[in-house]
Amino acid sequence: MRRAALKVTQSRIVDRDDHTAMTEALGRLYGAASQSIDDIVVGLTASERARLAVFCYGRAHLNAVGLRIAAQCDLDQLIAASHSATAGHTLFSQSREDTGPAEKPGRRAAITLATKASSRPASPVVAEPAELSA
Repeated sequence: MRRAALKVTQSRIVDRDDHTAMTEALGRLYGAASQSIDDIVVGLTASERARLAVFCYGRAHLNAVGLRIAAQCDLDQLIAASHSATAGHTLFSQSREDTGPAEKPGRRAAITLATKASSRPASPVVAEPAELSA
């Protein structure tokens, strides 16, 4: 299933207390395991939680965190936080889909390298000049 891209605009009115609380929560979320995400956002107000969900969802490395936070929000809160009914509905519905166990944000699969070189030598590629027509 392909996810819809959400365009989120920032509110021009910023409450300093909200900003500080969200900044602290965001700093803790970066290294958090999925089980502790709920513990981190429990102290935020409903509107702060919705805005943080929209912010995180819009970042590739925090997408799963945003969905997990959005699962704790009401539809109206997500619509208000995203400033878009379509974006709010999309985030609300995707946050309630069963996606299986959540992974720690920012973790990638390990990359392995070949342990032994091929015994067959590589054949050189020789380009032949194109024939010119007279």
